[in-house]
Amino acid sequence: MDLNFLTIADLAEDLQPLRGLLRPFESDSSVRISLQRVGWDRAWQTLLMDALEGKGPHVSQIGSSWTATMSMLDALRRFQLDEIESMGGEAQFLPAAWSSVKSEKYSEIWAIPWSIYTFVLYYRRDLLERAGLDPEKAFATPQAMRESFSALSKQGITPWAFPSLHPYADLAHIASSFARANGSDFISADGRKPMFASSAASAGLKEFFELFSFIPTTMRGLSSEACTQAFASGKTAVLVGGVEIADELLNSPDSMPEIVNNLGMTTLPGVPWIGGDHLVVWKGVRTNAELEQAALDLLRFLSKKETQLEFYKAESILPARIDAYPEIKFSLESTAATIQRILKTGRPHPTLQLWRRIEAFLNEMLTDIGSAVLHQPETSASEIAERMLAEYEQKLAAMLKG
Repeated sequence: MDLNFLTIADLAEDLQPLRGLLRPFESDSSVRISLQRVGWDRAWQTLLMDALEGKGPHVSQIGSSWTATMSMLDALRRFQLDEIESMGGEAQFLPAAWSSVKSEKYSEIWAIPWSIYTFVLYYRRDLLERAGLDPEKAFATPQAMRESFSALSKQGITPWAFPSLHPYADLAHIASSFARANGSDFISADGRKPMFASSAASAGLKEFFELFSFIPTTMRGLSSEACTQAFASGKTAVLVGGVEIADELLNSPDSMPEIVNNLGMTTLPGVPWIGGDHLVVWKGVRTNAELEQAALDLLRFLSKKETQLEFYKAESILPARIDAYPEIKFSLESTAATIQRILKTGRPHPTLQLWRRIEAFLNEMLTDIGSAVLHQPETSASEIAERMLAEYEQKLAAMLKG
């Protein structure tokens, strides 16, 4: 029996670790997994069209924040309580991961957590020391981060490079930490009221855009990959990136010895975003009881602690299961403490059925404000951000009412 499994990966070779992970499942069953791939740039559009056209694979990976939107399209199969218990039960999954398996209005479970993703700050201990900065305090708040960048600059050290001037899919995820720093958020929990122009949210976001003035002219417009390369080659002191980048920085031949010997990790200021990926079963499998059982068996296998640990060893993808973390040995000493702080204080975006539309709006807004800040150096970033946040809040409020 063939079971179609749609995964999200930018390159065909990115599927090789997953193929290896699935071999024990295939050998122990009569199921052959047909892996299908879609790149992140086309993933949402592909899944949306499949849902609208009533097609779709048997099983697929989806972004955790997509669950609520997908659930209202009547394309997915709901999970029963006994099925969830057979996969370990809710208590075995990280609360931040489990909170996005349903929409805000309903109790039905539409997805099973597979992995989590979050952003962290990497820094050079030697460069912070030269600027007289304590890594434990330097990035504790948005204001402290701005002051630390100023101290680095005064020592002739380029603080950072950050994706700018072009659309960046993760911009809202990263900026959300700053929007939440003073107890607010981009939007209310029920999705009815934009909040990013409020005094609490805008204070953190204005600090975020103040950091853009520290991006050198030669590093403006870089991609996230190019920003990573700039850090690895010793051109910057700080990098925003995923947890998986630690192994890349430590093991890449392109990384300077100073990077390897002085690499540290800490949390972003504010309240970190926790996202990741979920696994879903499409409702088309219900027409074939054997196929439906195979789909559920695959999810049981992929959601096991042992499987998630193997996947972490292969890809450095953080597990969604709580009981996996005591057995993970991180390559960077400061990673474990950083991850524990994020798991304790971080949270996902609201589980709103309109979230995909709202997220696209936020990314456009944040890109626009960042570009304006870089193109208008004679005007303070705070002034530009405050004005544009108010304008965009009115636009989103009108969109939500419509």
